[in-house]
Amino acid sequence: MLANLDNEVHFKKVFTDVEVFTAFVKDVLGIEIHIEKVETEKVLPSKVSAIKFKMDLFAEDKDSRTVVEIQKVDYDYTYDRFAHYFLANLIDVQRKSKDYSFAKEVYIIVVVTSAYKISDKTGKPIKEDVLVTDINPRNLKGSVVPMSNHKMVILNTTYIQTDTPDGILDWLNLIRESMRNPENPTINTSKSAIVRAAELANIDELTPEQLAEAKIQEMK
Repeated sequence: MLANLDNEVHFKKVFTDVEVFTAFVKDVLGIEIHIEKVETEKVLPSKVSAIKFKMDLFAEDKDSRTVVEIQKVDYDYTYDRFAHYFLANLIDVQRKSKDYSFAKEVYIIVVVTSAYKISDKTGKPIKEDVLVTDINPRNLKGSVVPMSNHKMVILNTTYIQTDTPDGILDWLNLIRESMRNPENPTINTSKSAIVRAAELANIDELTPEQLAEAKIQEMK
């Protein structure tokens, strides 16, 4: 039986695993990272952001100078909040460089679950499975001029499409099945990282302390 991955405690238990984290990043962003650990509740220096916030999951590939953050959305989050995380991380890597160049590549993955409704600026609901934000300019013809790889990807488990990329679909299905069909989930068991994630999400593998914290999160 899968633990509910909409719960922050369960989500962090699964995605702090290095194998799961790196596989998820590769499927969503198309990049390979080599990391030794995944940090939780990371806080940027106050000089970077006047608003003190904590990042759910944070990892850094120091060899390739790549920073990746994964944020699991709570019910009261907005696009403005995601944008703040993204831009604050960009400012942080600029702050550490000798000039205005970015010392590292910054990527953020935002996971939106069924409890969250995201809308555009007019208030119209956005029913998309994947949304991508970057900082590359466009010319007057609408063509993108590639100047950086920095990217924020928002995934919404509610609006899976018929053309959702297979790699992303595997993870969205895992999360959604943990919420809707935990006793008999339909997931891609041919992918080792998904199997690993399911094993970590096994409700019987949770410690009494993790279960207690998960109960508190559920009540919130």
